[in-house]
Amino acid sequence: MSRFSRARLNREADYFTAEAKRSDAAALDGDRAASDSNADDYQRSVAARCAQTARANATEYRNIADALRDGEIPDQLDLS
Repeated sequence: MSRFSRARLNREADYFTAEAKRSDAAALDGDRAASDSNADDYQRSVAARCAQTARANATEYRNIADALRDGEIPDQLDLS
């Protein structure tokens, strides 16, 4: 059993859900930059890698939020 209240875990889950949405927006921005015909190849490749990282972050944030809503605290998370 967690030493944190359900309300606290839900607040933390809401935070990670919001972070996932911001990461999704960053991924879309990276995708737009990656397809910008005015940018050079290097800039487009960096933008594509940034979009990929943002998508991975969004997935991780959603997984953390789901665990928190289930009443679990992922090992990589320190709520103190």
